[in-house]
Amino acid sequence: MHTLNQWLRKHVRAVYSPYRELLTSLHVLMNPEHHLTRLNWAQDVLQTMTPEMYELLLFFGKVTDDWFFVMDCEEAFGFENRFVEDSIEKWNCIDERTFTQFILGPRYALDHGQLNRDEREILRRPKKYRRAFYRFLYSYHTTFFAREVYHIEPWLIRSVNEFNDGIQKDPVGTLSAVHPRFIVGDHSIQFLKARTYTYDYDDLNSIRIVPSTFIAPHLLIDVDSPDIIVAKQLFIPASEKQDGVPKDLLDKLKALSDPTRLQMVQLMLYNPYCTQQLAEQIGLAKATVSKHLRILEESGLIESQRSSHYVFYETKARELEMVRVDMDQFFDRPKLDKGENN
Repeated sequence: MHTLNQWLRKHVRAVYSPYRELLTSLHVLMNPEHHLTRLNWAQDVLQTMTPEMYELLLFFGKVTDDWFFVMDCEEAFGFENRFVEDSIEKWNCIDERTFTQFILGPRYALDHGQLNRDEREILRRPKKYRRAFYRFLYSYHTTFFAREVYHIEPWLIRSVNEFNDGIQKDPVGTLSAVHPRFIVGDHSIQFLKARTYTYDYDDLNSIRIVPSTFIAPHLLIDVDSPDIIVAKQLFIPASEKQDGVPKDLLDKLKALSDPTRLQMVQLMLYNPYCTQQLAEQIGLAKATVSKHLRILEESGLIESQRSSHYVFYETKARELEMVRVDMDQFFDRPKLDKGENN
């Protein structure tokens, strides 16, 4: 334990990153009802956002996996810059190829035919979209985020200082308190998400903890081995703490609560089916199957694709996997709230 404490004191620290907080706020705006602690803020922003800015928010959000791809490359933009404008300005300076790699993330390596229309358009006209992206970030920051970061910055910096003090006094206890599903072991750390991520201390250079008022309810980690970034949930005094279940999680649970729909989701997880095939497989009328399919599609658990005059349905494996993750996040909330109050 003595050796572990020494390693943690040397390699673990909290940092303040307003640029990371800006990107996380954009992620929240993509699905406000999933982020209850920021729901009121998000609704206020979206109500006053211009249609043009909202269209760009959705466009870039969809091609960047709800802004996660942009978070993955944050080191290139001055992750620890004190001023957001300095990080945003770097988007105006990178070359067009780098821009498309950052925006499309791992999808950049796919064949052209595997990309959707928006992704292909970005590859075709990268200069146009780089300029639009830069202007969007700058406009969003000056119109909305600058005011919010002025309000939350003192609490974020206080959280950084308290964490860094804690790491020196009680390294294991302080790091373990970051999240209930962040496990600090004798020889490795583990993150319990849809699958378990394990990293040996011998393979790591650093662990940086980034307090965030927007990250709840996620356990968000960025792994650029041998350096790891972990977001730490921070509730600010007088902030909006709303009880209840996120609407997207509730919709999925309702869709899965029916035994017929649950069976259909299982079938479509491994093979696509059209309506008449499902009706024959399950033994129900086509009209009844169509009703169940509509509920599943509205919940986001399945997707459809037309082939000639048939429409085939298939379970979205990632969305099904995320139900378990969202359940974990929901049940984590009392522990996280308790940790904030201690």
